[in-house]
Amino acid sequence: MNQKFAIFDIDKTVIHTDSMFQFLQYGIRKKPSTAPVILKVVLHSLLYKLKLLEAEKAKSAYFHAMRHMEDSDLEHFYQTELKPAIFPDALKELQLKKSAGYHVLLVTASPDAYMRYFAELPCVDTVIATKLTRQDGRFTSMIEGSNCKGEEKVNRIQQYLDEQQLTIDYESSCAYSDSLSDLPMLRLVKHKYLVNHKSAHGCEGLTWSR
Repeated sequence: MNQKFAIFDIDKTVIHTDSMFQFLQYGIRKKPSTAPVILKVVLHSLLYKLKLLEAEKAKSAYFHAMRHMEDSDLEHFYQTELKPAIFPDALKELQLKKSAGYHVLLVTASPDAYMRYFAELPCVDTVIATKLTRQDGRFTSMIEGSNCKGEEKVNRIQQYLDEQQLTIDYESSCAYSDSLSDLPMLRLVKHKYLVNHKSAHGCEGLTWSR
């Protein structure tokens, strides 16, 4: 079925923060003994920028505390840290698109371990995120498969479309992101918006206030 979609990035698009840094801080507060992992984060980030480490391995350091958390802890992180960080204008846009009959899709490079809770919003149909492995009933810090960024977002969206037997109505659909790294995703639709970013590459600019 051909369907009009509204596709949103999450970090710094739907919310005004980077959830990975928020989770790193949250994990240290929950488990202070994990504080030394900050040194590992800095090292892995540097190696990634120097192209000496894959994105999947570099990101895993941010999620070191994941192994110490139950699902209830991850939901608490969403409720107390992420949900309050939603841009009011972004929430209005999500609600507007849902009420207008769009299939609302959130697609993020951050992990499904905590991003999945955005699907509890009545205006969100589905959340697609980077997958983390599970062991003994808990998520680990290790990424399963590929980091959901750039072209991988397109791959994951196409997988979802195939599963749901849907196609994107290009002319009627729209997508929102704060980053040019999401250009492959933005090209899936006719109406492209860069949020709180200079308009470029055929995208319109939107400014959302906190």
